[in-house]
Amino acid sequence: MKRSILVAPLLFLLLWVLITSFSLVNPLFLPSPLRVALVLVQSFTSGEFFQDIGMTLVRLAAGFVLGMVLGIPLGLFMGYYQKVYDYLDFLVDFFRSIPVASLFPLFLVVFGIGELSKISTTAWSTSLVILINTMYGVRNGKKLRIMVAKTMKASEYQIFVKAIVPEALPEIFTGLRTAISIGLIVVVLTEMLMGTKTGLGQRIFNASLMYQVPEMYAAIFLTGLLGFSLNKVFVVIGNRVIHWAGK
Repeated sequence: MKRSILVAPLLFLLLWVLITSFSLVNPLFLPSPLRVALVLVQSFTSGEFFQDIGMTLVRLAAGFVLGMVLGIPLGLFMGYYQKVYDYLDFLVDFFRSIPVASLFPLFLVVFGIGELSKISTTAWSTSLVILINTMYGVRNGKKLRIMVAKTMKASEYQIFVKAIVPEALPEIFTGLRTAISIGLIVVVLTEMLMGTKTGLGQRIFNASLMYQVPEMYAAIFLTGLLGFSLNKVFVVIGNRVIHWAGK
């Protein structure tokens, strides 16, 4: 790990320590880093956080996989076939312009207050991001490789699989990285607003209602760490899968 990566977090931590040490902010609203760290350690020692992390990850994984299943194939077809793009472009732009939070009541009415509403909301938000990145990855692919494939009399299927899809992969993985972050945000919001007994979002919400501020900050910190870790996982996978990008 490069040392420069640690500079910003250490400066942030130092600023936090200074603010709390000199009581520049009411401790009720901003506890010290030490109190938050103690809550984290106690929660992990007692196992309180494990169920919440597990349920949040399960909901995120289910929604994200469903989003990929919906977004990647449709994005490939919209990017490759001009007529499909012309027919669906307005709908895609229209639906992606609607804030997902405004659709929460609709998903609750259609799917109820159970797990299906949370997973479907996550799938909806992630599928649009993946679809758009996939579509533009295909449309903006380098034409030279496609021209070479046609010159060599490759079939339409061969061109699509061996030229179009590899060209689109960098954009697809960019979409996946963006979608996993958005998916985590949506999952946490649904856990806060759609009703559940477990999940990081519910823990944050309950802690705020009961003015358990250190517990709230601990859950927020853990959510951010989870999102950061997931993003880094996709960076590593992307570097391995699309190692030729930029060469």
